[in-house]
Amino acid sequence: MRLLPFKAFAHVFEPLRGKRIGFIPSRGNVGDRLIDAGTFQLFEFYGVRWQTADLDRLDEVDELVFGGGGSMGGLYPKNATLRERCLQAGKPLTILPQSFLDFEERPFKTVYVREHASQRFCPNGILAPDLGLAFDPGMTIAKPSIRLGLFLRRDNECAGAMRWIKCDPIKLCRTPDQYVALAGNYEQIITDRLHFAISALIAKRDTILLPNSYHKNQSMHATWLAKLGCRWANSVSEALRLCGRTPKFWFLMSFANRLKWRKRAFALR
Repeated sequence: MRLLPFKAFAHVFEPLRGKRIGFIPSRGNVGDRLIDAGTFQLFEFYGVRWQTADLDRLDEVDELVFGGGGSMGGLYPKNATLRERCLQAGKPLTILPQSFLDFEERPFKTVYVREHASQRFCPNGILAPDLGLAFDPGMTIAKPSIRLGLFLRRDNECAGAMRWIKCDPIKLCRTPDQYVALAGNYEQIITDRLHFAISALIAKRDTILLPNSYHKNQSMHATWLAKLGCRWANSVSEALRLCGRTPKFWFLMSFANRLKWRKRAFALR
């Protein structure tokens, strides 16, 4: 189920019509690939002529667009370096809806910002939804077989403690469809992975989003996701109480499920 209609993205994609667009995907995980999947569906709907760009061969490209996500600023240097390479290629560069961790003052043609808190780092940025909100997996989602799923990240955006008992959903999935299907296995999802929360909303599951290490999750919730039915909790304990569970249950469930999820993650390697 697409969470926002295509018309919500018109101001981003209509200016790309009539141009030969070179798309630069951001470096990241399956959540970033879900953003890309929404982007491709929007390209098709708006009739944008595009190709994945090779920065060494841009003869058939008029402009570049850099994929959406949460990598503006210094936390993800590989993406910052990639944007610099795009600018050095000499083509106008548009940044699709992103979150900012700090200022990135470069001569971009247009910058779209996906939530309000990031606008302080990009005052001239244009507010636009996260492109993952346009993704429709186009598949039948099975009925849930498990009541509650608790999935927490294990990287530099982790906001909580007890990292050793966390299960990160990006380790269990390779494609956007798998991400949505995993979320669909559960009646309720608690997560600090933004696009796993979006996947759960796509699957029409009761979803509670937790903070990450900076403003991204809370601002995305306030800007878009609360209106789409996503709930917010400031901690795992608070989220569990909203679900009628206790922190003791969280500990036991995490310890037991970690062994099962490790086996599944190994099978995907």
